[in-house]
Amino acid sequence: MTETPRRGLEASAMTIVYRYMAVSAGAALIPVPGIDTTILAGVHVALIKQLCDHYGVSFTEHTARNVLIAVVGGLVPGTIGSLAGRKVLRLIPSGVRVLGWAVISASSAALSYAIGRLFIHHFESGGTLLSLEPRTLHEVFFHRPKPAELAAAQ
Repeated sequence: MTETPRRGLEASAMTIVYRYMAVSAGAALIPVPGIDTTILAGVHVALIKQLCDHYGVSFTEHTARNVLIAVVGGLVPGTIGSLAGRKVLRLIPSGVRVLGWAVISASSAALSYAIGRLFIHHFESGGTLLSLEPRTLHEVFFHRPKPAELAAAQ
């Protein structure tokens, strides 16, 4: 593997992301709190590894550990949220409960999409796992292009 990622692979990388979105949506429906978030963490790490392979970026055990800590640092809050959400779902009528499960599943797929887009953007910009800066990653999601930037992109 190289330390300089290949570029121009966004379209094919998105097919990887879409596949993991489906897996993530299904894994969110696992009815055991704690197990669901652990499996989702594994799905997200597998997504990142597959994107690294796709872009030719080195994915070692050390970098995997750091990525796992950075990306899935919310495992405890996620487990607490999973427990709370499932308790609330038990209290509501079954018709609405189905809607709740659909929201949980869709949220999980959306998180996988966000993680995938984040790493694709980073790799397409020439970054590697070693150059990943969690502080600046929020710009990928919260950056609203100015009209001049939109005009320049067209």
